[in-house]
Parts: sequence; C-alpha cells; structure tokens
Amino acid sequence: MSVYVGLDCGGSSSRVLALDDHGAILFQGQSGAANLVSTPEGRLRKNLANATDGCPKATFVCGCFAGLISEEVRERGEDLLRDLFPTAGVRAEPDYTAAFYAAPPETDLCVIAGTGSLVCSRSGNRMVKSGGRGYILGDFGSGYHFGREALIHYLDNPAGSSLAVRNAVRDLFRSEEEGAIVSALYRSPTPAGVLAKLAKALGSDARDGIPYAVESVNRNLGSLIEVVRSHIGKNMPNKKNLSISLAGGVWKANVVFKDRFTELVKEVLDDREVSVGRVSRPPLYGAVELAREMGHRS
Repeated sequence: MSVYVGLDCGGSSSRVLALDDHGAILFQGQSGAANLVSTPEGRLRKNLANATDGCPKATFVCGCFAGLISEEVRERGEDLLRDLFPTAGVRAEPDYTAAFYAAPPETDLCVIAGTGSLVCSRSGNRMVKSGGRGYILGDFGSGYHFGREALIHYLDNPAGSSLAVRNAVRDLFRSEEEGAIVSALYRSPTPAGVLAKLAKALGSDARDGIPYAVESVNRNLGSLIEVVRSHIGKNMPNKKNLSISLAGGVWKANVVFKDRFTELVKEVLDDREVSVGRVSRPPLYGAVELAREMGHRS
C-alpha cells in the first residue's frame, strides 16, 4: 500500500495529511510556521518535525511551502522533506500550487488571500503567479492588511471601536493596553500572521457599514483586483469566460470579502463572463493530490 503525504506550510502554520491508496486518512498533524524565507531555520525544522511527528512511513511526499521563490529554495525544501521522510520520493512546490490543485477542475484562476495574497493559474505544465512578495512589498487584499487596519483603528480610538474589534484585540493580545499590545506584536515571530487574525473583525465592521472598514475592503480588494487584471492580461488575454476560485482565510472570515470582490471584479472585467466561487477543499488536499501525481508518474 502506498502512503501519500501532503504538507501545506505557510507563514502562520504547517499542516500535514497522509492518505492511503483508497483516500482513507492515515494521519493529520499541525504545527507553527514554515515559510522557507522568513521562518528562522531552527524554528522551521522544529515546526516541521512537530507537524509530522507520528506520520506513517511515506511513499510519496509533496511539501507546498510559502517562500519557495527560486530553484535554490526549492532544493532546500526538498532537502528538508528528505530529512523527514528519508525513504520517500519528495517534491517541493510553492504553497499556491496546493491551493490551485484543491480548486474545482474548471478553475482558470485562483486568488489566494490568507495571511498573504497572490494570484495563480496554470500555463501548460507549469504554474504562473502574480502578486505576493510578502507583507512588506505586496500581499494586497491579504489578512495582514485588513488586520493591521483593524488594529490601528482600535489603537486610535479604543472606546469608539466596535465590540467585535475590541473583543478580537483582547482575545488575541490578552490586553486592552496599547503598550502591551504593541510590545506583544513586535515580539511575535510572525507579526503578519498575528495581525491577519483580526481580519474577521474588520469584515464584521464592514458588514455593519462602519466607514473605516468599508473603505479598507474597497481599497485593499481594489488593489488585489488590479493584480488579477494584470495576471489575466499577461497569461490569458483572449479568454472570455473566466472561472475564478477563491482560497484562503480572508474569504472564510466574512462573506463581505467574497461578495465585494465579486462585485468589483465583474466591474473591472466587464468585457468577460466571470464566475467566482470559494474553494471548498483545504489546500492540504491539493498537496496530497500533487503527491499522488508523483505516484502516477513513477
């Protein structure tokens, strides 16, 4: 019996799933961040070891990593996988590949908005992507940007913030005091991931029509849609019917994000027929599909 293992390794967490030939779940694991660029080496290895602890011996393994930005980094990712699964066939792919493989087969374009964001599609036998670049240089429409703006709004006027934002900040930082909140954020090993947890509260404010949140949704999703438009222009300029799949935590945080994205993207791409839907399967299942693909090719 073959064992197929997928890893979805992002800037906030790492998840592992092992399936057998019949699709039965043999193992599930989870730990902290494993971004190949931003997570410190020691923490990355520890998190991967914790996430895979107890996983059965694998036949084929695919790790889909945030931060896989070059062939050199890909080789590093595959070396990490070989250390964990020394007898398995391994491959390392960017994390967005897992999201695309988890999407419905008719998907033309996958728009990912979690802690970070990017747009990807298939071009022949390879994946192409636009956007990303991390929270310092990009990630428009990501949970990081929405959460950052929710926290700034709270810090500027705690008493005037909504109950949803006040509760989210208190639950996240265990404090309502600015000094303690700022200190905890800057001490965090993954500040972008911490801030992304406040995106749900901003979505609640936007749904309730609170101006700062409505403006944030329109501005940030507008910037993300510009990435979508540029990607389509470069990679599928003549395609008139587009199926867009949305993956990542932002789209699950509040329906206002998906609904407003759908409205805006149809306005911008008014010369095309556009359908928008959420990916129902976690990216982890896409990583396992990639491991299965290795088995089919062997």
